[in-house]
Amino acid sequence: TELLARALSRCDPLDIARAAAVSLLFYASLAAEGIRLWAQERGFELPAQPEGESCAVRWLCYSALLREANPPARAAAGKWHSVFIDGEGRLSSCGSAATEGE
Repeated sequence: TELLARALSRCDPLDIARAAAVSLLFYASLAAEGIRLWAQERGFELPAQPEGESCAVRWLCYSALLREANPPARAAAGKWHSVFIDGEGRLSSCGSAATEGE
């Protein structure tokens, strides 16, 4: 199962979801694991499935495609700080205050 999930992670999430929808060889947990590995290999985590969403594969596919289409963007930067807008539109900042004389 792990080998199949690794092989699937090489495919686009939309292709994984399509194959899972029409193939008796796939099952939802294998498709979901393939999409999670796809995201992990690209350095991001997908959000948890919300209450009321009945299909994990559909949610993961949607989240992966949304994240891929909206990568984190740098909004501002300075010598001591950076401000980012992530794929979900949240504003984040990091850095430190300048010390005296710098």
